[in-house]
Amino acid sequence: MRSASYTIYKLRTAKPIWLKIENCEKKMVFIALIVALLQAASTEGSNQEPSLDDVPLSIYVDASKEIDYFISLAKSIDEKQRILEEALARLSAEVKATEERWNERLSAEVKETQRLNERMSAVVKATEERWNESVSAEVKATEERWNERMSVVVKATEERWNESVSAEVKATEERWNERLSAEVKATEERWTEKMSILENKFKNLSNQLTKSPDIATLHKRPAELACEKITSKLQSIGVTSITDVAVHLGAFTEGGFKLWELCYFALIDTRFVLTAADCLSSHNVTTLELNLYIVLKKVKAIHIHPEFSINPALNNIGLIEMNSEVEYTFDLYPACMYTSAFNPKSGLMERGTKVQIVADSECLNKHTTQLLPNQMCVKSLTHNCRQKGEPIFVLNEETFSKHQLVGIIGKRSCIDEPYVITNVFAYLDFIESIVWPKKEN
Repeated sequence: MRSASYTIYKLRTAKPIWLKIENCEKKMVFIALIVALLQAASTEGSNQEPSLDDVPLSIYVDASKEIDYFISLAKSIDEKQRILEEALARLSAEVKATEERWNERLSAEVKETQRLNERMSAVVKATEERWNESVSAEVKATEERWNERMSVVVKATEERWNESVSAEVKATEERWNERLSAEVKATEERWTEKMSILENKFKNLSNQLTKSPDIATLHKRPAELACEKITSKLQSIGVTSITDVAVHLGAFTEGGFKLWELCYFALIDTRFVLTAADCLSSHNVTTLELNLYIVLKKVKAIHIHPEFSINPALNNIGLIEMNSEVEYTFDLYPACMYTSAFNPKSGLMERGTKVQIVADSECLNKHTTQLLPNQMCVKSLTHNCRQKGEPIFVLNEETFSKHQLVGIIGKRSCIDEPYVITNVFAYLDFIESIVWPKKEN
């Protein structure tokens, strides 16, 4: 028999004992029983117990102290757990209260921050607007100042550039004019030499043809035959030398009144004078005064070149036909026409003043932009005023009638510069068809 101080727990495997354990103390008792069971099972050589498979297992444990210890421990644990739970509850309440206070403060801070943000946004916006206005005004003022400065700089630069370009263009133009003038002069000299050779050959051929009077007359144009008649007539009245230029200043009258505008002309036949068409296009000329207004002739007809135009001035040539012939005198007689296709080298005269043929470029941009083949650029070697229709003659020492009409002036001018004249050779067909028609030859 075992001692009565032991509490005997009988454990049977068929009915688990932990199903009856409740609360923490019972749990500790159960744990102690398990520990005692393990200790009993590990002891070797103890009393032989029947096999667990045969009989129920009976465990005898003296667990009073362990149970008391575990019960005390469980109570301590429960107390501490309670204290912890209370502490946790107080801490949770404190945390909750703190969270609420912080949330309230944070909410208030957030609201205050929002108000500050709104105020800051308003301040930033107002500052930005004032800054933009200030910057815009400054930019505008700076732009205006720079525009004014740049305008002045650009204008000054443009003026300097224009002056430089103008000087360069002028220098280039002068160089080209010099080169062109030299080239034209050299070309004219070469062509003049060649034409001189051809004219000599032509003269030799003409001399051979003069053996037959009919053939000689056949190859002469009406203007040349008219010049021969002029020479013969002068010789018949006793003129042995010609010392004056056959040019006559005339006043055209209209309805018995003298025109204010004076025009020169050249007597080329006993019934015709040659002048500029510009003198005839705007007035109804009725009377012609010759030889310093001593000889008066009524106008029978006026013949203006059919292709004459004032602007631009083209084909500025015309004829006045008188109603009766002019009588030859020592100081009144017709002039011959210049019948060579080549311009004379020298000997040009206008009212006793020498005239020189110059390069066409010297007349460009002064009176015209382009010279036509029927125009020449000349320069008077003595300054004087020139009238419309004034004739330009060449002195030919090889013929008795020394003065041959080369051109007429188309525009009045008193400027001492080169000027343009009309080359009458280009209009010989027009002149001959009216003054010396074929039926009269």
